[in-house]
Formats: sequence, C-alpha cells, structure tokens
Amino acid sequence: METIQWSESISVDNYEIDNQHKYLIQLTNNLILNSNAKVNSEIIGDTLQKLLKYIKEHFKDEEELLEKCNYPKLEEHKKEHKKFILNIVGFCNDVLCGKSNVTEEMISFLVDWLLNHTSVDDQDYKNYI
Repeated sequence: METIQWSESISVDNYEIDNQHKYLIQLTNNLILNSNAKVNSEIIGDTLQKLLKYIKEHFKDEEELLEKCNYPKLEEHKKEHKKFILNIVGFCNDVLCGKSNVTEEMISFLVDWLLNHTSVDDQDYKNYI
C-alpha cells in the first residue's frame, strides 16, 4: 500500500489541527512502511501505542475547538470519533497482544477513515473555526 501524502485540500485552515492531522498521517505511514514487521516488533508496538494515544488527544482537542465555535454538528462529529476509536482500538489491541499482524484490512480501514474524515467531515466545520 502506498503512503499517504498531506494535501492542502484536507487542510481545515487551523495550524494546530492541521499539524495534528499531519502527525496522524505520519503515524499511519509508519505502519504502512513497517507492516511486514513481526507482530512483536518494537516499531509496530511503539507506533500503535502512539497512534492510540494521539488519536484520543486529537479528538479531544478538535471537539473542544468545535464546542467553542458552537459547531452545530458537534454531537454527530463526536459519534464518528467514538465509532472510529472502537474500531481502531480493537485492531490495535489484537496486534499488541500478539493475536494478529498489522493487516491490510487494518491499514485500509485507517487510511480510508483518515482520508475520508479529513476531506469530508472535517471540511464541514472549516467555516466555523
């Protein structure tokens, strides 16, 4: 699978949020580039742990910003975040516990969700922040 490239088309014109999205892309690319590593490899474990932690931090920051801006679809946006966290936590826990490798399915889910969320859902709040 090819790595993800940052594009101004997914920018929300907010320095902090855009940098957080760039870091999430970097972590995702790290998984893509190292997906053939062994299940218990340090780089996979470290990247997954960083990804889980950072996703939660990013969602918290984004939701707080949207709340301050009175974004009318905040609750819907929060629900999308929660659904994503439930899915990605399951994938990551399976890998971290040694039940599976980083699979094509996991990477595809992560890439698809990240690109779709930033290019569609996040663009919807761009004019409110």
